[in-house]
Amino acid sequence: MAKFKQHSHRPKADTPQSYRFPFVCFRCRKSFKYPAQPEQRVCPQCRGPMERLSRKFSAPKSSDVMQWRKVQYLVEHGFRFHTAYVQVAPGVARSVDYPRTLQEAKEFVAFIRAASLASRD
Repeated sequence: MAKFKQHSHRPKADTPQSYRFPFVCFRCRKSFKYPAQPEQRVCPQCRGPMERLSRKFSAPKSSDVMQWRKVQYLVEHGFRFHTAYVQVAPGVARSVDYPRTLQEAKEFVAFIRAASLASRD
């Protein structure tokens, strides 16, 4: 019986790690996953600009217009669906959930901005 060669004995290909990030098109209301790159991506359907979001982002259905408006509002205000933290005590922060509606998103942006200004003082 031949000896089994373990995986560590085989040469490995030098391929860079290519995580796939969601890129969203607000005009088409669609999300596509691509590896990150420094250049601006364009939508494969409408050729419009796309925004790169966090890997934690889960796109709503394209028919859910209100959710897409909420996502666009949050992106316009700098939230790319990374985990958001609020300082509750010196040296202690807790994560906060992202809003479910556009109205909650407006309150969320105001709350986070106020909390970040208060923590600077």
